[in-house]
Amino acid sequence: MDTAELENAAELALTAFCWWRSDLSRDVCETYWRDVHGIMFARAPGLWQYRQLRLAANRPDLWPAVPGVSFDVPDEAQPQGMPHGLFLAEADLAAFGGHPLPRETIPNDAHHFIGRIGEPAVQGPPPLPTFVVCLVPADGAPAEGFHRHLIERVARPWSEHPGVMRLRVEPLPPYGESAMSSPGVPLEWPGDETYLGWIELALRDESVVGDLPTGGLTGVKAVHTYPVREIYTITFGERPTEVGLRGYPAVQTIIAAGAGDQRGEDVLRRIFGDAARGRSA
Repeated sequence: MDTAELENAAELALTAFCWWRSDLSRDVCETYWRDVHGIMFARAPGLWQYRQLRLAANRPDLWPAVPGVSFDVPDEAQPQGMPHGLFLAEADLAAFGGHPLPRETIPNDAHHFIGRIGEPAVQGPPPLPTFVVCLVPADGAPAEGFHRHLIERVARPWSEHPGVMRLRVEPLPPYGESAMSSPGVPLEWPGDETYLGWIELALRDESVVGDLPTGGLTGVKAVHTYPVREIYTITFGERPTEVGLRGYPAVQTIIAAGAGDQRGEDVLRRIFGDAARGRSA
């Protein structure tokens, strides 16, 4: 299967919006997230795919003016990272949630790098300009109706634009209905503009944003556009990636040294055992 088929095979998704600890450098927080915290997800059952998206500051300048829609967001309200998990079915999510790693170890580890958390096979900088576009509904809009609007009136017309190379739409439940529990990390959303959905966009170039149809933004109160600086894929198609097994620095060093034999299936299984084969082992 190609990437789209693999991702679309999943029935369920989990998203979290994260802000790093203010007493640590961003580099320390993001490296810990990828190379310590993230590696644990590669050992947890049930995950079909797990990615970490590192976000840059909101880009309101990419959009034309749209009556009634705000493209600005205060600095302190802009998330800095997004973990994104996919599950094939409810049973897989239950297996994930019931395992000691995601039930206890992972939540208890989050406070080491996350200062605040919101609702819940690329390695490194994405090859194309990529954005996480988060949408705030108009006041009083029901979640179910807004989700249909997001898919049919916003995402579908955008997907038909020739400059859109990848589009993934993720409806979200109202904030607070499925908050992730991480001891020591406050579940706080700065301000009152919580998201009811987000769209991942990979574009031919960033100017395509200004050319996207905006007619579907009727009923949308705000659009916040975060460039994706880097993506790290820890699990893909039920199997840990090399980054999920070894950590990103080790994989980069192996590539730089030309040690291709270290990337072979036999070597990985000898070192990591059944973990190298993932859930299907």
